[in-house]
Amino acid sequence: MGESIFADYIAATPMPNPAEAAEILFDGLEKSSSLIVIDDYHKVSDEILHKTIQSLALSLIDSEGDIGLVLFSRSFRPVVPLKNAEGKIASLVLPLEGLDQDAAKKLLDKMEGIENEQWLHIHSLSRGHPLVLELINRGASAGGFHETLERYVNVEIFSKLSAEQKRLLGSLSVYRDAVPLEALTEQGLNVDVLDSLVETGLARQADSDMYDVHDLIREFLLQNLDAQTKSELHQKCVVWYEKQSTEPEVLIEKIYHLTHCDRHELAASIIDESGRELVGRGHIEMLQLLERIDISDLSEELSCKMLQLKGEVLLLLARFTEAENVFNEAMEPAKASSNKPVMADIFSSLADVVIKRGENEEALTLHHKALAIYVELNDAKGASRTYNNIGYLFRRKSDRAKALEAYSEVESILLEHPELLSSRIILARSLLDLNEVERAREHAMMAFEQSQSMDEPLQLARSKAVLGRYYAKVSDLELALHHYSDSLSILSETADKLALVEVSILLGEVLQDSGRKDEALERYREALVIAEANDLRMQIGELLARLGGVAPDRQRRMEYLQRALTVFRELGAQSQMREVQMMVHAAVMGR
Repeated sequence: MGESIFADYIAATPMPNPAEAAEILFDGLEKSSSLIVIDDYHKVSDEILHKTIQSLALSLIDSEGDIGLVLFSRSFRPVVPLKNAEGKIASLVLPLEGLDQDAAKKLLDKMEGIENEQWLHIHSLSRGHPLVLELINRGASAGGFHETLERYVNVEIFSKLSAEQKRLLGSLSVYRDAVPLEALTEQGLNVDVLDSLVETGLARQADSDMYDVHDLIREFLLQNLDAQTKSELHQKCVVWYEKQSTEPEVLIEKIYHLTHCDRHELAASIIDESGRELVGRGHIEMLQLLERIDISDLSEELSCKMLQLKGEVLLLLARFTEAENVFNEAMEPAKASSNKPVMADIFSSLADVVIKRGENEEALTLHHKALAIYVELNDAKGASRTYNNIGYLFRRKSDRAKALEAYSEVESILLEHPELLSSRIILARSLLDLNEVERAREHAMMAFEQSQSMDEPLQLARSKAVLGRYYAKVSDLELALHHYSDSLSILSETADKLALVEVSILLGEVLQDSGRKDEALERYREALVIAEANDLRMQIGELLARLGGVAPDRQRRMEYLQRALTVFRELGAQSQMREVQMMVHAAVMGR
């Protein structure tokens, strides 16, 4: 476009901010007509790039310029929200069909004199897919008639490859992403044939030294590999990834290949060690890997841990019924192996599930079961967390005395175990909700001082968030905004999107309390975009409810609140539904 500002920004910024990057792109494009086309978007794993494209797409809604954005993806999950926070259409999903007969025939320029019957048959088999048509045009015979596209490609294309070409393509097809040449040479493959495969379109050179195959070709290749060959190839992939870094993406690929060569125990061991961290960093695809684990091959201890983590991911996705079923399933091997720590954790998780249904008494019962085990095991961390949860439930029941009693137990534990920073942060936040301001201040300050001496940005962000909440409580809004803003700045550089959304909500509250409703509205909208992108359904509902409380006109408030009701109804979150229904009533009455 003749402007270098975006390139300069990327070059000068070690960690680009998606919102800033999108704004620079938008400002540069708005001056002229433009169309951005991104192919194979389902392969984008860079979180910053994903957020940048997402922010750019949402910016285009109110653009007065002539700008278009087209994303080609094989994923069924929307990569851009279908609607923005105001309910305006942000994107349209268009299933992509093959080329029609006239367009498809133009690709077969080397096949002269083809009869109409033969052409109709080829078009029917290829379904108008450009790659298949291109492969046919590059040398496949049009004279053979086959019942299916798979048979056509196998007989007319793959059967004409040399044994070495087939071996290399088979190995390449098992990798889900592009791999360097080294990954193939380590398998003893003759990579000299790669050039010919790239020329015929069967392999792709993704980068100077990176190769992969088209998804369609991968499907054909994998269909024709027998189970033993597939297992051997997946094992070779495991060997390759074992030599690489321990980055999350590498670990996920290693686990994927382990589950495909029936090494479920090793895959489960890696998940047991790193699974929660991967989920915490936003890798929800761990659910698919957990579902591939054959727990019948595992010890009772390991199988209950896999089921437990699976339930936690389902709970995070607000799939409460499925989560409850999985937790109950996990309880059986936990009891059989007398794994009391896991049993206690499952009781706590089940309590989280029933809370969403508004069953506070059942949740209390489950938390007390968990607490009894934690106390028996002298597990201070588990006990303090559970007392915090019990205090929260009593607050929901408006039983202040019992809530304070539970929080006093947390304080007693912290006297002996001051290192339990997370419990202290939760305690400070809870005491603020009960207007125990001075007690809360003491714990908030201690948490902040402790987090400053640790190399854990997430804990520092959370401690600053609770400090922000304290200052908001004592009406020092400037200091509150300062700490909340610092917290958001730290969280934006971490992978914990849930914490980022929650702190954004708190910052919105402070802005709202200080009369800066427009800024609060904008903060809630930004948080909603993040929540929608990460499928944080409970937070989506809460943000819609918040937007329903600050929107400038009654019609807009009602729209947000109705959407919040729909979300909570789908989740079965009864208590949240009741709260929103009260807000709807207030909006109708003009309050």
